[in-house]
Amino acid sequence: MLAINTAFMTANLGIKLADKQVCREIDAKSKHSENVLKNIDEMCQEVGVDINEIETLAVVVGPGSFTGLRIGVSIAKALACVNKNLKLVAMSSLELMAYIISQQKICSQPFACVLNGLSGLFFVAEFDKDGKRLCEDKMITLEQLQTLDYVKIGLVGDNTQSLTEKQIEFSSEDVLSFAQRCKLEEKYVEEKDLLPVYLRLSQAEDNLNLKKMKN
Repeated sequence: MLAINTAFMTANLGIKLADKQVCREIDAKSKHSENVLKNIDEMCQEVGVDINEIETLAVVVGPGSFTGLRIGVSIAKALACVNKNLKLVAMSSLELMAYIISQQKICSQPFACVLNGLSGLFFVAEFDKDGKRLCEDKMITLEQLQTLDYVKIGLVGDNTQSLTEKQIEFSSEDVLSFAQRCKLEEKYVEEKDLLPVYLRLSQAEDNLNLKKMKN
């Protein structure tokens, strides 16, 4: 199994083959578009498997960084085009957070995972104390976030520390563990259905719409 997360500033990569496991993180100063495939190739060599022999690929599809999501999904689609037997798993970034929160027993009551969507907007999903989803991913305003009646949990470094009660960090090992659970639950998707979950328009699309409104 290969797991890829490029939804945030730091990219997480993990490969598990039988009893061998290799994980890596690519920090925010590196260009994910240039370094993710290179690192995956090196990791395959470490565990002794050809990249085209990977059976399952799990990728975080969002919400998150527009550019990062495109990179992760594009890599997954490219590998699926080469390896026709590759099974694809789409992972939610907010479900990933909820999984880590429940695994680490960070919260003993219902909670909301919060990601900074920029421009005063936030990506949110609500979960029960065991990490079971209570609603679909949604985008809300700052005012709506402040009145949300759940324990709000964000990511360290995502600039939500003043708006959330708790913040979490996670590793590439955590991403790989979540990917394996998604595989066990058979959350497979067809290549054509593997799409980034943006929830909002890009800045360029927002600007274009504003220009149209003014005209």
